[in-house]
Amino acid sequence: MAEALLPIMLRVAGKKCVVVGGGEVAAQKVKQLIECSASVVVVSPTLCDELKEMANQGRIQWLPMRYEPSVLDGAFLVFACTQDAEVNRRVFCDCEARKVWCNVADVPELCSFIMPSILRRGDLVVAVSTSGNSPAFARKVRLFLEDIIGDEFGMLAALLGEIKEEMRQSLKTIEQRREFIERVWESDVWRYLREGDFESARNCLRKCLRDVVASSQV
Repeated sequence: MAEALLPIMLRVAGKKCVVVGGGEVAAQKVKQLIECSASVVVVSPTLCDELKEMANQGRIQWLPMRYEPSVLDGAFLVFACTQDAEVNRRVFCDCEARKVWCNVADVPELCSFIMPSILRRGDLVVAVSTSGNSPAFARKVRLFLEDIIGDEFGMLAALLGEIKEEMRQSLKTIEQRREFIERVWESDVWRYLREGDFESARNCLRKCLRDVVASSQV
């Protein structure tokens, strides 16, 4: 059994994230970082076409050079994605010495964190991991979930965010919050969301909220 890993969600907006390597694997990591508004620095003598376009658009900072430890200065996260195993190992060891989190692509033992396969539906984020045992299997599971978890899940997450303060004020206990979600889950909110009737969906959420408050006062 693989070592147990702690799943977390990191805020990387505006933080320096270094990607060492300029190929397709590096491009995949860069896209995920940009999606989260990270400040991305790519270190590589050459870039694949996709990364070249990002550099030309000013979406990433490109350092056209071979890896040197100095590129890690001020880094929050580091990804080593070169085709040279020795370079990747050096990046990891340098990060360990600096106490910077590092991920070496496809080498779990050289990772202080593992990147899961990610499914996004608006504000809803589902991360699938095999603890580094098989990224390909994690991707397959994520593709399976894509057919089950539709856009309405993300829409509901956004609406719950809209009434978050009302929920905090009205639902004082964990039991009430769980009951509220159970009522929402069994309600007609899914139909309203699929039909694009967001006002009815909001009203449905507020009715569930009132019902939970009323039931707790009985």
